[in-house]
Amino acid sequence: MDAASARNAISREKRSVSIPKGQVALLILLLGVGSALILATIQQASFNSVFLLGFVAIGGLVLCQNTQIRLNDQSLKILGYFWLIKLGLSLLLLYAGWMPQLDESSSAWGYDPQRYYFQAQELIDYGWSTDFISLNYVGILYYYGAIFYVLGHNPVIPALINAFVTLVASLYLVKVGYEIKRQKGPRDWTLAFALLLPELLWFDVMTSRETLVAALLLFAMLTTGRYLARTAPLSFFKVLAIVGLSVLAIAAVRTSMVFPVFISVVLMILLVKPQRGSRVVQRAILVVAAAVILIVLPGISGYLGGYDFDMGKALQQASSATGNIALSADMEWSENSIGMLLMPEGVLQSILFLPPRMVLYLVAPLPNIWLSVSDLLAGSWGSWQKLFTLLSSVINVLAIPYALASFAQSIKRRKENVATLVFHVSYLVTFVAIAGGNLIIHERYRVMATLLLWGCAWLGATTCSKRLIVSASLLWYGLLTFGALFYLGYKLL
Repeated sequence: MDAASARNAISREKRSVSIPKGQVALLILLLGVGSALILATIQQASFNSVFLLGFVAIGGLVLCQNTQIRLNDQSLKILGYFWLIKLGLSLLLLYAGWMPQLDESSSAWGYDPQRYYFQAQELIDYGWSTDFISLNYVGILYYYGAIFYVLGHNPVIPALINAFVTLVASLYLVKVGYEIKRQKGPRDWTLAFALLLPELLWFDVMTSRETLVAALLLFAMLTTGRYLARTAPLSFFKVLAIVGLSVLAIAAVRTSMVFPVFISVVLMILLVKPQRGSRVVQRAILVVAAAVILIVLPGISGYLGGYDFDMGKALQQASSATGNIALSADMEWSENSIGMLLMPEGVLQSILFLPPRMVLYLVAPLPNIWLSVSDLLAGSWGSWQKLFTLLSSVINVLAIPYALASFAQSIKRRKENVATLVFHVSYLVTFVAIAGGNLIIHERYRVMATLLLWGCAWLGATTCSKRLIVSASLLWYGLLTFGALFYLGYKLL
């Protein structure tokens, strides 16, 4: 290579690792406006918040850039823009829809994330004792308590931390997606829209646990899938470490979701078998490790000060509404409630009702689209949450045909590329656990599967033929039409 060629190569390399001017401009705008807003409105730990804003903004850009370089796709420079937009929207939502009612005297007081915000600080004040708390899974309080202990107690700090965790999970989704798809295409970059999915934007703003659990589930399941499908050079001990730590955190924060991790690992061990070696010994060790996780980790909740988790009792409550909180006197059901209609009594009904319950989880709160503009302007978290839930429901309705097409193609072509099953097994097991394990239709629970659904839909949009997508669309929209007719008849008659 001559001197001129060497200089050109170095120049190209520098251009490839430099941050685009547009991102620099957005970064300066975000840090300038965000810092001024925080300093003007936040009294406690305001300088820590400004420092954290700069750290996550710049650190996130570095991670986005590294992902784009490693995957060798110039189109993925969009990741940096999406990340800065996400941070800007997070600050907007924080001030417009969350902080106005983050007050124990508020008429809207009582929502779990509201209580977590104050209880996490109380946990610190009480010397990390949980005697004052009545909560199923207190791990989430230790999580936010540790954050508040290090950085201070204000609403900006958890919002920025949550956004960064979701960024890391989204980048991992992009990385695994590119690996399992194998052949590059012009629309591969659209997987980056995972950063801007409405429900994730909203729940990141709050002191919630849904987006944290979503990230942990994604790390555990996709890491297992990458290893079994041999799409990346992962050491077995690294896999055990990542999956083990992720599941340990899940057990502390939402113990019931340990079960779908166990099921997904077992299914992937059985289904994801590449032609170039199946790693029999390692698969056997993973089965044993998964069994140990299922037996031992549910006890973590009680150890931390929450209620002792009983897997058998949880499965029984999921299969029968009798004795479930869903039928308690505190619950209010509308007349001719579809959710009430689909309350199972016994294992058979829980299986039969599962598909329509999954559809309800995807589309709720549709068809109820009423929103009060005055409540939005007044900073009602309930109205803002409904707005972003509605947007997500529309995305779900549009995304499912692509996910169905991809699932059908993955089954048909599993001998050619079994790796695509990793996304589908992870999503289906997670979503079945959500729809089948929570008899009350809480839209926020589906957030735990949102990133995985987007990955499945992306596979369909970038790999499936138009004919297959049309066929899946006819099936899906036909099912929705039938459901809409039944809904109208049941409500009106």
